[in-house]
Amino acid sequence: MWTFELTELPVTEFGLAFGLVLLGSSLQVATGVGLGLIAGPSLLLFLDSAAAIQTAIILNLVLTACLLPTELRDVAGRPLAHMCLWACIGIPVGTVLLLMADSTSLKIASGLVVLLAVVQLRFFPAPQAVGPGSHSWVVRVGGTVSGGMTGALAVPGPIALWTLLSSGLNPAAVRATLRAYFFIAYTVALLIHLLMTQRGEGSFSLSLVLLPAVAIGIGLGQAGRNAIGSDRLRLLLEVVLVIMGISLLSRGLLDAV
Repeated sequence: MWTFELTELPVTEFGLAFGLVLLGSSLQVATGVGLGLIAGPSLLLFLDSAAAIQTAIILNLVLTACLLPTELRDVAGRPLAHMCLWACIGIPVGTVLLLMADSTSLKIASGLVVLLAVVQLRFFPAPQAVGPGSHSWVVRVGGTVSGGMTGALAVPGPIALWTLLSSGLNPAAVRATLRAYFFIAYTVALLIHLLMTQRGEGSFSLSLVLLPAVAIGIGLGQAGRNAIGSDRLRLLLEVVLVIMGISLLSRGLLDAV
């Protein structure tokens, strides 16, 4: 089978990965959610676990770095610091779990996480704010679990979003703080992955050839948000996530049989 010479992936698999990263980047820009839930889980269909998650971390880090500067003024410093502190506990734990798990288990776990994220986006978009004392525990648990999911699946978003929404921050502050949290969490996760797995070279090569998909996705996301509207794009995101979640879950279950 013909392969794309820079990635060792068959051309068809590389094309599908490129398309999914482009779609995820577009939806991330247009709706605030997308690449984190699409890149890592989808790459697990083509690559071994460490390479897939490392590549997803790098791509998400680049996208976040491109989008964050326009939102820095709205970042809520204290919630961000608390989230990052607890995430630094969860990320190494998640990385260890990634290294211990086989590809079948990761596909099943990724499928479940993606489908649960769809349920959250559709039915539980904004939890009620909790009091200051209670929220400290929400941040501790949310930061740790989100960090673990970053290290294991490169998916910090659902838990981190839920945690910040429960803090009572306004939407602009939630979006900006979440973006800043992503940047820090993905940076820490990448460093820990490189230290623990020693597999950076292949991931950086694949990330390099997938970066044009991120760049194109940023432009398409901005254009799509203006032309189509964020509500319709959010519906598209939910459809894509349902299809991907079912695909991952069924692939994992078939592998387990």
